[in-house]
Amino acid sequence: MASFQKRPYTSWRVHCATDTSVNKTYDSESAALAAAKCLIEALGADVKVKKFSSLGWQVRIRRKGLPTLSKNFARKDQAEDWANQREGEIAKRQFIDYKPADRTTLGDLLRRYAKDRRAGCTTQDPDTARIGKICKHSVAVIRMSVLQSSDISSYREERQKLVKGATVTKELELLSRVISVARCDWGIHLAANVASGSLVRRPEAEDGDSRDRRLAELHTARHDAPSARKVVLEARRKQSGVAFETDPDTDALLALPHSEQQALLRACRYPHWFTERKAAVTPATAKARLKRAAEPRAKARLQAGCRIWAITSFAIETAMRRGEIVKLRWNHVHADAGYLDLPGSITKNRKQRLVPLTLRAKRILATLPCASDQVFATNANTVKLAFKRALQRARCTGLRLHDLRHEATSRLFERTTLRDSEIGDVTGHTDPRSLQRYYNKRPAEFVQRFRESFK
Repeated sequence: MASFQKRPYTSWRVHCATDTSVNKTYDSESAALAAAKCLIEALGADVKVKKFSSLGWQVRIRRKGLPTLSKNFARKDQAEDWANQREGEIAKRQFIDYKPADRTTLGDLLRRYAKDRRAGCTTQDPDTARIGKICKHSVAVIRMSVLQSSDISSYREERQKLVKGATVTKELELLSRVISVARCDWGIHLAANVASGSLVRRPEAEDGDSRDRRLAELHTARHDAPSARKVVLEARRKQSGVAFETDPDTDALLALPHSEQQALLRACRYPHWFTERKAAVTPATAKARLKRAAEPRAKARLQAGCRIWAITSFAIETAMRRGEIVKLRWNHVHADAGYLDLPGSITKNRKQRLVPLTLRAKRILATLPCASDQVFATNANTVKLAFKRALQRARCTGLRLHDLRHEATSRLFERTTLRDSEIGDVTGHTDPRSLQRYYNKRPAEFVQRFRESFK
């Protein structure tokens, strides 16, 4: 039999003046303060924590061979309902110990998952970054024993106002995966996975969710909105009254028809082509320019710093991810045999992969100095910023570094006779559906190959 005892009951209520729908009551002060902190970061509103003391009811169940169960409630009818439910489970031999779920919040599970399952991953790892964002939301402070599908649905609705549906879907899948691991491996007993697809609807697919950007066969420079730095520079130039121009010979070269790949690699390899100079100069400055032009310029492969031209071209030739390229070491390179042996420690899916080298990829590796263990001797953030500056110089819009992986995968379909499974072995796609998303057809090329396929 359960015993009931009347005793002082203390609770903490989180109160938000601007949005009363987020007001909730917590049994511990630490949980309430954590919830208030998340709401302040998410809403930027005035959130207060109020303490309430009243007489409540403590119910205690003792059974031989089972741990003692106890819980506090504000009303006696709530305590009786809980006691009847637990005693019914014990009688049917379906007892589940919910104490770990009572003591654990969703944020605790996410942080444990990041520590155990994402150990060794950098902060730029997609799942690690998502965990950090979710932990700042108010849903992260809800105890697992009271977490409902409606809480996850509310989180979905809030996120859909800020990011695309595809991003929200990935976050929901991460939550579902974490809860599943907690139920199976960590002893967190729950009646159901409240973030599963059967209980929480995923956002509908929208235009732009799947990337289909390819390098254009004929590049047309597009003038984007100027950056804040460029606006400041233009304002200073107007105040000084000094006119600037680019080199006429370079302008004539860049005006010739060329592909987007050529434009991008030129912007990566020859950034000085796109540097403006004063239009009106003194005779001394003109003489210095002629002297500098007569001197041989150091080749790009001999210059120090991030070799973004080599990384960009290498990504197109190998279909490797940015993280795999920057972690590539010389002991992974087998140039004589013509392949790269990528260990599971640097691949996304933790599986070893063999990447054949094209002739151009071999030439790129041959031009790189062996100054360190790393092939490219740089990091992911440096590559990201250098590629962004190259896009601005080449005036390429709507292009990302990861789109080069789409381009390389599509070329494997178009220019080789490899089977789909073999292309997946090269690119590292274990799911055929994921591989098909990276194959972006060019209509004219696809129709031509269709016609040539007839015997």
